[in-house]
Amino acid sequence: MVTFPSQSEAAAASRGGGAGITAAVLALLGGLFHLVGVAGGAVLLAGDGDLGRSLLTFATHLVLAAALITGGVGLVLAKEFGRVATIIGAAAALFVYLLVLVLGAFGVYFLGLLDGDVPLGYVGVLCVPAIGTLVLACLPPTGRWVTQGWS
Repeated sequence: MVTFPSQSEAAAASRGGGAGITAAVLALLGGLFHLVGVAGGAVLLAGDGDLGRSLLTFATHLVLAAALITGGVGLVLAKEFGRVATIIGAAAALFVYLLVLVLGAFGVYFLGLLDGDVPLGYVGVLCVPAIGTLVLACLPPTGRWVTQGWS
């Protein structure tokens, strides 16, 4: 006789790979986005007259790219450091995006933005995947994923 597990048994047996892998993919995509920002920061360093803004843009993108890519790879490997790096990277990205809005309101522009209006819609669009990454990385199924892994 064949017996099928109940939904509660199936849920209990779930290792959270769906949430963990989705968080990993979002972290890797965010890291790639910030790698493009690293290249843009390098271009700013070469040609912008404001060295401080150029360095800040370059360094910010570099740190965010490193944290998110490290976290994404770690989550794919089902390692706890990947979850921690993803949470730190996504939270830092959200902080930076909010900082862009606040400082932009006072006329201080960085992260590749030139003098002028801060595109609120652009920053809002950036926040959506960062929030999704942060939420998925913090979920208990992702915690199970990093403790139980692929096996």
